[in-house]
Amino acid sequence: MSIGGIYIGPRILFTFGAELLWLGLSTVLLVIVNCASLNVPLTLNLLVFQSSAVVALYMAIFYVMDLYDPALMSFTGALLLNLVQATGILFVIVGVVTAGTHVLNLDPRLMIAHTLLTVVFVLLARLAIEHSAIPANPTSIFGVVARGPLRDELTAENERRKDLSLGFLWIGDSLEKAHAALARSEEAPSYPYPKKILVDPELLDSGCAVPFLELCRDRNIQIEELRFFSERAYGKVVLGPNAISEFATSRMLSLSRVRYAVRRTRDVVMACFALVLTLPVTLLTMLAIKCDSPGPAIYAQVRIGENGRRFTMFKFRSMYEEKGTSDDALSWSTGNADPRVTRIGKIMRELHLDELPQLINVIRGEMSLVGPRPFHPLQVAELQSTLPHFGLRHLVKPGITGWAQVRCDYAASVEDRSEVFARDLYYVKHASLLFDFQIMLETVRVCAWRRLAR
Repeated sequence: MSIGGIYIGPRILFTFGAELLWLGLSTVLLVIVNCASLNVPLTLNLLVFQSSAVVALYMAIFYVMDLYDPALMSFTGALLLNLVQATGILFVIVGVVTAGTHVLNLDPRLMIAHTLLTVVFVLLARLAIEHSAIPANPTSIFGVVARGPLRDELTAENERRKDLSLGFLWIGDSLEKAHAALARSEEAPSYPYPKKILVDPELLDSGCAVPFLELCRDRNIQIEELRFFSERAYGKVVLGPNAISEFATSRMLSLSRVRYAVRRTRDVVMACFALVLTLPVTLLTMLAIKCDSPGPAIYAQVRIGENGRRFTMFKFRSMYEEKGTSDDALSWSTGNADPRVTRIGKIMRELHLDELPQLINVIRGEMSLVGPRPFHPLQVAELQSTLPHFGLRHLVKPGITGWAQVRCDYAASVEDRSEVFARDLYYVKHASLLFDFQIMLETVRVCAWRRLAR
């Protein structure tokens, strides 16, 4: 199922739904029992408010602690560790809110009992879902009509994303073979056939196209282009022969002035709010940088932005200043093991604090909160010579965070950049306010859990 710009596997949806149902019902009971034990009059407003607050707190902490990551869907030690840590954070937040504001006013004994029961339910529910979701019997099965290369690419991608529970039934590498296979399945009712078939569009230019489409219509089989399905399921674009025409009708190029103004207003308001909110952190970071190593706290660097225009991007300096260079301007990426990275720089990169000054670029209109990562002109020149249509990523403003940033590591070579480029193109093609919100949530989770740090 696609939600916003993200395809979510049925196993994660089942797990989320089961836990949300448990928390909703059990929290209502918790509030009722809590009011009875404290002799507090129970009203509908109180019941709805406290129940909603507790459920929202649970789900937010579970999300930030990666409990809905595909790797933690199984009953493992990592799941147990993250669940225990989430429980500890929950106790601290509820304790502070209860003691400081009396908004929740929950009996600590009841809260502990509810949390322990929730932990037990989460473990048992995920164990049950794990045993019911057998990899050999995927939840969704699609027929595929494609030639060898596309078939191999789909197989490799599906192997990497087993959490989506997708299964593929290879019908043939031509419409003639696919038509024959479907005809045989019609003669043998016990023969399984899919409800949707993914077709390589290049194969549709065949004399068997009409009979194939008629048979699919009679069997109530839906047809979807293989490349579009792969793009939607795996969150990246593989450029085809009609790449330019596809992007010409994408959402970002079809934005009305009103929607563009809404996006711009959102960027400015949130950037200003973030600057004010992070001002103490910014001042402490600048002081720590100056005390740790000589040189300016903030450095400026030329990057390529929307429509290929150059602009000056700001960052906190995380490396020792070298004569003739400006931080890691020309290298693809620098790891924390690089001797040029300062002690404070390592911490900033782990927490992504080095990118806070880019909020100024957002206010100036040179960047957006969400978008492809801006590259140095020399990097752009190299990538344009190796990646076809690389300029498509410049159809939108670069962002502080983005789809590629939260889904890929900081690639260290031109070869690895092809994966990042595919994610960037997916964002350019499917950008929306909802997708931006999802990416922002992913960014909070990534930064909170200190993942993807260089």
